[in-house]
Amino acid sequence: MSVPQIRLKTEGFRAINKANIIIDGITVVAGENSSGKSTLSKLLYYLFKTASNYEALVYDELLDKLRNVYRFLDTALHEVSSFTGDRALRDELYNELRYLRKKNFLLENSDEPQAERWQVVQERWLAVIRRFSDVFNQYSEAKDKDRMTARIKRLKLIAADLLESGNIEISESEFLPFDKIGKFVEYRFKEAKGKTKSRPNTLFIEALKNVFSGGELPKIFEVYEFEDPIVSLVNDHLKPPYSIANSIYIDTPMIIGVESSEIEYWDDLNELLNKRGKSFFSEISQTISNEIIHGDVSVNDVNSLAVDNFSFKRADGSIFNLLDCATGVKSFAILQLLLKNGSLNDKTLLIIDEPESHLHPQWIIEYARLIVLLNKHAGIKFFIASHNPDMVSAIKYISAKEGVEDKLHFYLAAKIGDSYLYDYEHLGTEIDPIFGSFNIAIDRIKLYGV
Repeated sequence: MSVPQIRLKTEGFRAINKANIIIDGITVVAGENSSGKSTLSKLLYYLFKTASNYEALVYDELLDKLRNVYRFLDTALHEVSSFTGDRALRDELYNELRYLRKKNFLLENSDEPQAERWQVVQERWLAVIRRFSDVFNQYSEAKDKDRMTARIKRLKLIAADLLESGNIEISESEFLPFDKIGKFVEYRFKEAKGKTKSRPNTLFIEALKNVFSGGELPKIFEVYEFEDPIVSLVNDHLKPPYSIANSIYIDTPMIIGVESSEIEYWDDLNELLNKRGKSFFSEISQTISNEIIHGDVSVNDVNSLAVDNFSFKRADGSIFNLLDCATGVKSFAILQLLLKNGSLNDKTLLIIDEPESHLHPQWIIEYARLIVLLNKHAGIKFFIASHNPDMVSAIKYISAKEGVEDKLHFYLAAKIGDSYLYDYEHLGTEIDPIFGSFNIAIDRIKLYGV
């Protein structure tokens, strides 16, 4: 057997007793409910979301730590017009301040070296703080400090509160300590830049604790790339993966158009569906349109996240709000939208939980065919959890016909005695043991039927 691109080993976590999962093409796991399939999906998703997007996640964390600085400046902004009467100045400061909170600010010059991009962003923050300082210092020179207004006193108290978190004190005689606020910002940037270099696994551990209530962690969690360990909970750092640069998790087609939720991967998926980009696999997208759903899906406005932002144009020219279409259409629409905007490529891990849900038997086969074609022609890696014999059979036999069976791996969650724990058995390309578990349903019909 060739060396797998990715291998996940985990033990002692929720329903999973032992799992040693290979991911280098199409991986399918089967098993009864509550056997740990969704747990594996979430472990994979949050691992690669963290490891592959580490810099962006650290930047989000930095913005959170600077939120009180932003609130202070935003509060100061509302006082500018009251004592300067200069609306143009207010608008200038408003635009600068809003720009600092853009999540993609750090990535706008993504071709530049990482250190240079962080320095540019830091200087932008410091320049805005200096601009506010100049405005308020001019005001302090024109006014008697003994007659300082209540509004300025409030700003000073706010500044003292935010600086307290950095153990920075201000004296009674100081006006507004913009210089110390700048030092606070510099410290936070230094902290964040150091984190992007050392890549501690704390971000991943925090993600797991948030996703899995109770804060428990796997007894063993290790990930290997070409059999070299890149991730382990016993090590302090996450190595950047080469084989997987982005992970996408789909557990229901009903996610389309949900404006916001408490489920992070739903919000992540909707953000991707609204993304602007270029497709490199238009032939597969055309297969979806011409051979399966007989229509085309599009985003009306890529700058909007409105629930009615997606349209389905049927082959006869009729146009519908995608949210009003059949759930099966939505299942294929998600894949088509991701293809159209370039979100899917050979560095993508696409995690799909029960893709057969809501699909007619014929469309189950079509969906399996798409999985195989996307792997063969686009290099996309799949982690599929399925309960359906048609889906399992179709993936096996279509993979064999398309010549990608060497990268196909089936696993069965085998219950350990009377416990609630499961071992994931690697079946290779054999599916008979999986069908043995499916046949239990037939036995139940015989038991309960006439």
